[in-house]
Amino acid sequence: MMPAIQALVAIQGLAVLVWIWSLRRNDISIADLFWPVYHMVAAIVLFVASERDSLFATAVLGLIVIWGLRLALHIGQRQLGKKEDHRYTTVRKSKDSKFPYTSLYIIFLPQALMAWGISLVLLPIFNLSGTASWSMWLFLAMALSGLIFEVIADFQLTRFRATMPASAVLNSGLWRFSRHPNYFGEWLFWLGICLISIHHSIWWPILAMTLLTFLLTRMTGVKRMESDIEQRRPGYTKYVTHTSSFVPWRQLLLAGVVAFAVAPDVSADYAKESESQKPTSANTETWLFRAFIDKKEVGYHSFKAYYNSTGIRLEGQAKFEYKILGITLFSYKHEVVEEYDSEYCLQKITSNTQIKDKSFSLKGELTAQGFAVNGLTNEIHNTQCIVPFAYWAPTFVAQSELLNGQTGELVSATIYPESQTDNTIEKNYRVETDEISIAVQYDPTGKWTGLVSDLPAKRKLIYKLKTYKTESQDFLAALE
Repeated sequence: MMPAIQALVAIQGLAVLVWIWSLRRNDISIADLFWPVYHMVAAIVLFVASERDSLFATAVLGLIVIWGLRLALHIGQRQLGKKEDHRYTTVRKSKDSKFPYTSLYIIFLPQALMAWGISLVLLPIFNLSGTASWSMWLFLAMALSGLIFEVIADFQLTRFRATMPASAVLNSGLWRFSRHPNYFGEWLFWLGICLISIHHSIWWPILAMTLLTFLLTRMTGVKRMESDIEQRRPGYTKYVTHTSSFVPWRQLLLAGVVAFAVAPDVSADYAKESESQKPTSANTETWLFRAFIDKKEVGYHSFKAYYNSTGIRLEGQAKFEYKILGITLFSYKHEVVEEYDSEYCLQKITSNTQIKDKSFSLKGELTAQGFAVNGLTNEIHNTQCIVPFAYWAPTFVAQSELLNGQTGELVSATIYPESQTDNTIEKNYRVETDEISIAVQYDPTGKWTGLVSDLPAKRKLIYKLKTYKTESQDFLAALE
C-alpha cells in the first residue's frame, strides 16, 4: 500500500496549495481545473513506484496524461479572464463568511481524496507482469474512444458558445443525442480503464466506477449543471423532453433500429454486380407516390436514391395541380438534388420550386463554418449534421431540427411514434413544427410508405405509395 499512500500525500498536498491559491484569487472554481491534475499526479506516482517495464502500462499512463492535460487546458481556457463559476458562487452565498477557509475540507481535500480513490484502479495495471491480453487492449481502445467523444463534445460546445448568445441551447452534433456528451465521454473513458483493472481486482474498480457515475450524474455533474439552467436558457425545457440527460441511448437505439429495418437487402444484388460490373438494384432505391388532397388526386412525388461507397445522392421531383370545375386553384412544382455522406448528413442541396406564379431556388453546401444556404434566407447553420425532411432516411425519426428544402430555413421539430387507433401493422410517426403537422407511415420493415399532412380548412395532403423498387427504371413512365 506504500505507493497508494505516497500518491495520497502528493495530491492532498497539491490540494492545499490550490486552496491557498483560491484564497488569493477569491475564486473557488479553480478546483475544477485541478481535478484532472490530481489523477495525473497519482498516476505518475503509482507508475514510478511500480518499477515495472511494461509497454501496456506505459500506454495506459500515456493515455491518462493526455486525458489530464487536455481536460486541464480546456477548463483553464474556459475560465481564463472570467469570474468565479456561478455554481460555486451560489454555494458561497449559501454559506457564512468563513466559507473560503472551510472550503479546504468541504471542497478541495474531498475532491483530491475522490480523485485518489478513482486513480487506485491504476495500481494493478501498473503492477502487471507479462503480456497484456487482447481484451485489455480492447478496453484501452474503449477508453480512447471515450476521450475522443469527450474532446469532440467540448469542441462543439466551445464553438457554439463563441458564436451564439448565452441563452441559446446547443442541440446539434453530439449534443442532440445527450444533454451532456462530454460527461458521457468522461464516463466511457474511465469505464475502459476500470474494465482493464477488473482483470486483477474485482471490487475496487466497481467501487470507483460507482463513485464516478455518482459524481458525473448526481453530485458535481449533470444535476448541478442543470439546477438552474432553465432560468438562464428558456429553450432548455423543450430540449430536455427529447434528449437523454447522460447516456445517448434513446436516439442512437432508435436510429440503429430504423437503419437496420430500412436498409435495402443488397447481398444478392452485390454478387450480380461483381459479375457484370453494371449498376443493379444494390445501388438504387426509388419511391413513387401519388398525391391527393383529401380524395382528389392532384399529382405525384418521386424520389430516387443512389448509394455508393462515399454517400447517397437523392433526386426528387414533385408536380401538383389542384382544380375545381376546371379552374386551377393551386399548382406546385419542385425539383431537388441532395447529396449526403454515409451517415445521412446533408453535404449539398440544390432545389427549384414554383408555387402558382412564384418561383424561387435554393443552394446549400457544407463548409468549414457550417452549412451555408443561399435562397430565401442566406445564412450559415452552425450544425454538424443537417438533415432535411428526408422521410426515407433511416435517421430521420431521430432528428430534432430539419432543414426546409425550399427556403433553407432550419426549423425545430418534434418527431415521436404515434399510437395506433386500429389494427394496422404500419409504424406511424408524428412530425410537428411550429407550422406543420405530418403523420409519416412506415411498413413493419421500416420502409417509408406514405404520409398525411394537415392543410388549412381541415383538408389533408396525402401521399399513397404507388411503386417502390430497388432497381433503376423510369418511374414517371408508370404514370402514363
